[in-house]
Amino acid sequence: MTGADSGLLYRRIADSVMSTTNNLVRRDVLLETPDEVLHVEAIELAPAITDEDGDEVDGSTEPQAAPHKHPMVKIQPATNRIAHRELRIRVWSEGRPDGHHAGKTVTWSMAPLFVAPVEEGQQEGDPDFRGDWARAAAGHRDRFEAPADFTAEGFTRSSQQQATTVVDDTGHTAIRINLAPIAFNAARISAQLEGEDSAVELIDLEVPGIIVIDPGHGGDRNETSSTANNATSHTSRILEKELTLDFGLRTRTALRTLRVDDNTNLRIHMTRDEDVNPPGASRAHVGRDNGADILLSIHFNGFNGTARGTETLVRRSSDNVNHGEDVALAERVNEAVYQTVLAHDPGALDRGVKDQQLAVLSDTSLGNSANYHPLRAALVEIEFIDNLAVDELLNTRDNYEQVRQDIADAIADALIEDLRRNP
Repeated sequence: MTGADSGLLYRRIADSVMSTTNNLVRRDVLLETPDEVLHVEAIELAPAITDEDGDEVDGSTEPQAAPHKHPMVKIQPATNRIAHRELRIRVWSEGRPDGHHAGKTVTWSMAPLFVAPVEEGQQEGDPDFRGDWARAAAGHRDRFEAPADFTAEGFTRSSQQQATTVVDDTGHTAIRINLAPIAFNAARISAQLEGEDSAVELIDLEVPGIIVIDPGHGGDRNETSSTANNATSHTSRILEKELTLDFGLRTRTALRTLRVDDNTNLRIHMTRDEDVNPPGASRAHVGRDNGADILLSIHFNGFNGTARGTETLVRRSSDNVNHGEDVALAERVNEAVYQTVLAHDPGALDRGVKDQQLAVLSDTSLGNSANYHPLRAALVEIEFIDNLAVDELLNTRDNYEQVRQDIADAIADALIEDLRRNP
């Protein structure tokens, strides 16, 4: 192999003939330029992904092949109102120097991947994007923008849908990718190099579903809009605050299991995971500050020792900008809990969805407004624990652990269903 100003030249033996007179082989050699094999490769993502405890996830900056969907991130979600990730790529050709494609333009585009669930027997629709980039803060309303963590030469906005960058002297370029911050909104990112007939599909990205579980009450003193404890079980004397924490942790575990089993981009945050009592607004802020899609507060009722039933509460429509979406969430959760209790106890009752003013459901604390309200919230009262039959069902019967877990599993399934079906 030899080099030339115009590129590389390969020697290839075109013909080989054995002489009949001197037993020598004559070889005819051709010099030719090899076919160029182009590579456009995703090589790095930023920023790194952290888990719910704030620890960096190993390998989260390393691109993986489809159908793996890399999670997007939400930075200051209430202010920026966008999910994003940055991607760095390498453009190179075999047998060519690193800067062979320097100065060429790369055109970036994306295609939707989310397919809305349909009822049984209905035909599945085409992939579509969820949400609207126009609701993002100024500067983030395009699908692509100049990266901050990576360097990219020559960024140019072509339209809301497309942008271009220029390959640098090392064969690299990068882009920032924006998606509306709605659970499971997903896109396949492609890049087309100047002079090529088609784009290269690089990577799949997805906005994670974010759920906040709020175990009601806690601690040993009342806080603003949050009492330490309200109800107490009939005979076992188990406190409501103890049950809410147990059911909250079980629901978190059930959601984590679904995350693994379904290979789902899902993040689960708790307002408390020990015996403390955050104020009502602070509980709501966990949803606001983490860019949550759903906040579910878990409680138990107590009244006169005979009342029974499952009910789920939402903020009233007069001061709830997404009342309809909250009701849809509440109906899913309420039905899931009621049906699970009924499967274990024929005395179960469905008390339905009701409006009630509760601090943890306040739009102001949740960060919802008329123009932007991404967070749905509800409060489920699983049962009346001062009722003897309920106390036995949840606390003292031989299979009470299974009953508790079945209810938590049902709540987790309902929350995932709401993430997928909320428009």
